[in-house]
Amino acid sequence: MLKLFRQKNFSIFWFGETISIIGDQISLIAFPWLVLQMTGSAALTGLVFAVQGIPRAFLMLAGGALVDRTSPRFVMLSSNLIRMILVLSLAYLISNDAVGIPTVFLMAFAFGVADAFFYPASTSMLPSLVRRSELQSGNAIIQMTLHLGMTVGPVLAAIIIAGEISSVTQQDTVSGGISSNFDADKQGLSRAFYVDAMTFALSFLSLLFVKARPLEESIEDKSSGSIYKEIKNAARWVISIPAVKLGFVGMAVIHFFFMPMIFVGIPVWAKQNFIEGAYVFGMVTAAYGMGAFIGAISAGYLKGPDDKNLIPYMFWAFVFSGSTLALIVFYNAYWWAMLLFFIAGGFDTFFYVHFTTWLQRITPENILGRVMSILMLMSMGLLPVADGIMGFAIEISLNMTMVASAIFLMVFCSLVALNPRARLTKQAR
Repeated sequence: MLKLFRQKNFSIFWFGETISIIGDQISLIAFPWLVLQMTGSAALTGLVFAVQGIPRAFLMLAGGALVDRTSPRFVMLSSNLIRMILVLSLAYLISNDAVGIPTVFLMAFAFGVADAFFYPASTSMLPSLVRRSELQSGNAIIQMTLHLGMTVGPVLAAIIIAGEISSVTQQDTVSGGISSNFDADKQGLSRAFYVDAMTFALSFLSLLFVKARPLEESIEDKSSGSIYKEIKNAARWVISIPAVKLGFVGMAVIHFFFMPMIFVGIPVWAKQNFIEGAYVFGMVTAAYGMGAFIGAISAGYLKGPDDKNLIPYMFWAFVFSGSTLALIVFYNAYWWAMLLFFIAGGFDTFFYVHFTTWLQRITPENILGRVMSILMLMSMGLLPVADGIMGFAIEISLNMTMVASAIFLMVFCSLVALNPRARLTKQAR
C-alpha cells in the first residue's frame, strides 16, 4: 500500500488533500459551534446546513457532468480557490464583530455551490492518478488520511476555540448549568476559520503540481450536448445493477439518519450534558475519526468481502452504527460515547473503502464523474438537508430523535442485508 508514495503525482495529491482535510475538520467543528453559540438553537444549527445543502443537491449532478467534460483536477482547483475566499471572509467578519446570522447563511449557500463541484471531482481524481489494480490501496490511503484528519482536526478545533482543557465536568454536577457563550468563543472561532483558509490555499498550490491522465471519453456523451442526458445515462447504469443501487440507498440512509447526529445531535448532547461542550464535541468526533482511521488501514491490507457479500455486510455494519445513537442516550458518559463511535467509525470506513474501490473498478471511465456525483448526492449532498430536518426534530426532543433514528436504522438496514437482491452484482436483463 505504501509503495504508492513512490509515485510523485500521488504523493503531491495526498499532501494537498491531507492539509485540506485537517482544515475541513476544524471548520466542521467551528461552523456548527458558531451558529449554536450565536443563537442557542439546534434548529438554526441544522437549518444553516440545509441552506448549504440546497445548491449542493441541485448542482452536484451537474458538477459530475462538468468533471467528465473537463477534468477532476481543474474542478478541484476552482472549488478550492472559491472556498478559500469564502472562509477567509468569514474569519475576517467574525474577528471584526461584523458577522450576523444572515451573513452566515449566505456563506453557507455559497459554500454549497462550491462543494457541489468539488465532491464529485475529488472522488473521480484517483483513477486518473493510479492503475486500477492500485485503487484499493489508493482509496485506503485517502480514507486513512480523511479519518486521521477527523481525529486531529476536531482536537485542534477544540483547543483553538476553547483553549487548553484540563478536565471535563458534566453540567448537572454544577449549579446553574454554566456554559460558554459566543463572546467567549469569538476569537477562537475566528482563528479556526483563518486556519481553514490557509489549508485551502495550500491544497490549491499542491494541485498545481499534480499531473493526471485524462479519463476515457464516450463519443455518445461528448456529442450529445445535453447535461441532462449525460446524467440520465449514468443514473440508468446505477439502477441497472441491484447491488450498486442498494449500496447507494445505504449511503443515503446512513447519511440522513446517522451523520446528522454527529454534526447536530452530538454538539447539542455535549452542550446539554457537559460544561466544556466544545471540548467533548471535539473528542467524541475525534474518537469516530480514530476508529475510521484504523478501519481504513485495515481495508488497505485486508481483503474485503467478495462482490456478492459486500453490500449485505456493509448494511450489517450500519445496523451497529444505528444502535450507538440509542446507547449513548441510555448512558451519557463521554467515554462511552467515544468508545461506541470509535467502533462504528472502524466498521463504516472499512466497508466504504471496499465499496468505493469496487464501484470505481466496475464503472466505465466515461461516466465515472457522473456516477460519483450521484454517490455524493446520495450521501454528502443530502447531509445538510438531513441536518436541517433533524435539527428541528432535535429542538423538540434530542433523546427521542436519537432513539427513533436508531430504531429505523437497525430495522431498515437489517431488512436490506437480508434481501437477496443485495447480492446481485450484474446488470439486470
